[in-house]
Amino acid sequence: MKNIVITIEREYGSGGKYIGVEVAKRLDYKFYDKELLNEIYENNDCNYALLEEFDEKTKSSLLKSLGLVSIENDSMFTEEKYHGLVKETIKKLAESSSCVFIGRDTNQILKNEKNAIHFFIYAKDEEFKIRRKMERENLSYEQVKEKMHEVDRMRKKFYESLNKGHTWGIKEDYDFCIDSSVLGVEETINLIVEIVKKFQEKE
Repeated sequence: MKNIVITIEREYGSGGKYIGVEVAKRLDYKFYDKELLNEIYENNDCNYALLEEFDEKTKSSLLKSLGLVSIENDSMFTEEKYHGLVKETIKKLAESSSCVFIGRDTNQILKNEKNAIHFFIYAKDEEFKIRRKMERENLSYEQVKEKMHEVDRMRKKFYESLNKGHTWGIKEDYDFCIDSSVLGVEETINLIVEIVKKFQEKE
């Protein structure tokens, strides 16, 4: 059977990363979030701190106009270089084993792969997201609310900067859009595992 690849875009607080981790464990798939940066770092001649500088972010207008950032010893790393390494690494990993990817435009990078299933995890219930993050990150209500809007704004900007004419979270870009606040995070995990198993049977 061909490798099955799951991509997950997510709203902050919706449980998207946790869901991805648990789905990967239950299906015995490899999991890539920050792990993707480790793969890039280990197989390419680049600075890990620079990878983090660009990870799921768009640079300020000044830095973007220059097309680079500089840190420490004046190392230079372009936005185009980052995107190229991410795209190349994701495609290689998807070919090598069944896996779960979190964010980083993976659904668009693998949109033509017939063995890929694309999810967007969100939660209409804002209080659900805030409560989860207050508990998990030991932050105040206002701190979580501010961080939630900032992180989602950054993810949206990153996604839409790479996909002109596309809106982050729009249903047409995904196979399944799931509100994790309806069933709860654990039942959302069960639902995705069942979807993937049905997909495997179809294959």
